[in-house]
Amino acid sequence: MKQAGLKQYTMKSGASVLAVCSVVAKLLGALYRVPLTNVLGAEGMGLYQLVFPVYALFMMLSSIGIPTALSRIVAEQRAMGNGAKKYLFACMVVLITLSTIAAILVATLAKYIALWQGNEVAYKGFWIIAPSLMFVGAIAGFRGWFQGEMYMLPTALSNIIEQVVKLALGLALSIVFSKRGMIYAVYGALLGVTASEFCALVYMFITYIVRTRHNEKETLKFSKVELTSVFRTAFPIAIVSVLLPLSNFFDSIIVVNMLKLFGLSKEAATWQYGVLSGPVNSLVNMPVVVALSLAIAIVPSVSVSRVERDVDAIMTKSRIAIKLTYLLGIPFAVFFIVLGGKLLGAIYPRLSGEQLVVAENLLRIEAINVVTLSSMQIYVSLLQAVDKTKKAVASLGIAIAIKTVLQIVLTRYIGILGAGIASVCMGFVALFLVSASYFQVCGLHLEKSVGINLLVGVIMGLTGIVATYIENNIISVLVGAGICIFVYVFAVFLFGLIGKEEIANFPAGKILQKIHRVIRFWEYKDA
Repeated sequence: MKQAGLKQYTMKSGASVLAVCSVVAKLLGALYRVPLTNVLGAEGMGLYQLVFPVYALFMMLSSIGIPTALSRIVAEQRAMGNGAKKYLFACMVVLITLSTIAAILVATLAKYIALWQGNEVAYKGFWIIAPSLMFVGAIAGFRGWFQGEMYMLPTALSNIIEQVVKLALGLALSIVFSKRGMIYAVYGALLGVTASEFCALVYMFITYIVRTRHNEKETLKFSKVELTSVFRTAFPIAIVSVLLPLSNFFDSIIVVNMLKLFGLSKEAATWQYGVLSGPVNSLVNMPVVVALSLAIAIVPSVSVSRVERDVDAIMTKSRIAIKLTYLLGIPFAVFFIVLGGKLLGAIYPRLSGEQLVVAENLLRIEAINVVTLSSMQIYVSLLQAVDKTKKAVASLGIAIAIKTVLQIVLTRYIGILGAGIASVCMGFVALFLVSASYFQVCGLHLEKSVGINLLVGVIMGLTGIVATYIENNIISVLVGAGICIFVYVFAVFLFGLIGKEEIANFPAGKILQKIHRVIRFWEYKDA
């Protein structure tokens, strides 16, 4: 019993560390995007974002699900009392080989990719960012190892290091190079990305050496058995991991080309894609990355419970993870819908009036993805943890196919808003399919809780409308955030969304318990 409690605490504390550091990293990323957008402009951001989906796709292709598989295998081997370093060594050999091949392919195919995307001037950006793929492969291996050890701090801190270096160096280079033109400013920002990955790798390597220098020596010699085990676990995870980056890669090809067919010039199509993939998606992804942090932490934890055949622990961890995702996602989505225009105006003052209107409309549409994509990530991770990854592959494959067809049709005939609608449809379909798949596996019911949570979000949104009447964007956002936070937290406990047994297992659960003891405006209910 004590051991189970310790493992539950490990998952909770690991998720807390990752979530807090991910929020910090995402805030740094958002802070970086604001001046970067002002330096590059909407068209420059469009070029920057044409390069990034390709980079992300090849990054996933070069890791082929190995880091997540490694975290699962290490956690399971440790639970059985076995050594696991040979699995790390085997994974590193494969990861470094694949990431080097990926870097060569990106550099070789740069001109062709840029032509397919509809803006050939972006091709040198691929040359600049290609070397970072070699660094990312090794970083991914170390992250998988530490996550399997239930030690989440290196993953969290490496994310922050990446963002700090990118913010400091990338922004500085883009400003310096901007004197030679917009495209050179884009190259400077991409060079900052490559430098940030190198710094993160140095940190991870030093941390690994320091962390393991006093450990008992484990053999690094691996055989065909270990490689087979890794690839058998990694293969379905690899398909899941590559599907979303593949979808974003399709976006980078489809959206600009369809907008040109819609009647826009190359420059206008590029800046509209830049608004969607830059300011809008940056805001939407900020809360999603918190859910992703929880997803990373939950895979090795639930995998251990599966090995131990502890069904109760699996159900408890699953319920907490899913409920927490909705608790975090719904208020962000509603806030973006109600105060998205004010928020964009406050943090992107250099966008033109037309660009702000496009961004506001897209944010109100894509805000729904905060809930659907966050929840989908958790269900996918749970399916991976209980060794049902194939169900996640099928679900995501169907959702992305639907999105791709809708994106081609809708963007061609109604413009950039069609891309946003297609993305939201993908989120709904993916969430429905993966949640239904997990229900078949574990029979987990949360419909009542989710329904009440949506009601609480609506109540929060209705009260937050008051702040939209404030003319100053910054003051409006601050007042609106204050009102929404107070109303949402009050209503969450008033409606009994968090049960007494659950609150202790939530990240920051002790703080919530202290608040309850001081301000007794609710009574616990079984949720």
